Amino acid sequence: MKLTTHKKFVLIDIALIALCVCFFILYGSRFAVVFFCALSLGFIILRRIDFKKHVGLRRIVVACFIIFGVSFVIIEGCVISEMGAKADRVSNADYVIVLGSGLKGVDLSTTLRQRLDASVSYVSQNTHVPVIVSGGQGPGEHIPEAVAMRDYLLSLGISEDRIVLESQSTSTKENLLFSKSIIHENGIENPKIVIVTSDYHMFRAKMLARKAGFEAYGISSPSPVHLKPINMIREYFAMIKALL
Repeated sequence: MKLTTHKKFVLIDIALIALCVCFFILYGSRFAVVFFCALSLGFIILRRIDFKKHVGLRRIVVACFIIFGVSFVIIEGCVISEMGAKADRVSNADYVIVLGSGLKGVDLSTTLRQRLDASVSYVSQNTHVPVIVSGGQGPGEHIPEAVAMRDYLLSLGISEDRIVLESQSTSTKENLLFSKSIIHENGIENPKIVIVTSDYHMFRAKMLARKAGFEAYGISSPSPVHLKPINMIREYFAMIKALL
């Protein structure tokens, strides 16, 4: 029996809804799951609208796609511009701040390990610069990220008296604001910092750091290749939120 076009689309709709339910059950409300479900819902809704009858609505939808496309290209261009950030020539920084990026229980995520590894060369060469490890405790984490980050740096030979813990933050903005409070407590009013974070995250981190009053430089760490597309998409929405 040959399926009509309408029935084929109905089956696609059912399959998309089933996938969304399965992904939520298996992976929870991760960004990739939410993004896939939002795209699926948009597809299902737009397919059911007769744009020939609703010309005004069609124009609105087209305008939204144009705005999204232009803003996406501009923001991703900014993100890419900082993906290779290096601070080799910044020898007089007041602090290095390594931003957290999730634990699995007590174990570092691949992304967080890469950030810490990226910090070691600079920290080893500039032995007078203290290091703030910044990250609180989120769902599925048995200890604050900052504690696990400190332990990892200790295992790489970084002296404990150089490591400062900031273990309350839950966002990039809080990473920087809470770290700034620690720095101010040590009598530094206009701090020069070197931020260590993932390549896709560097532009936003430096932007927020400057808003917080830092003179900010950066060291970008590589991010897992298979996660880069979804991280770049997520960063677009995070940038929109930061700019609003």
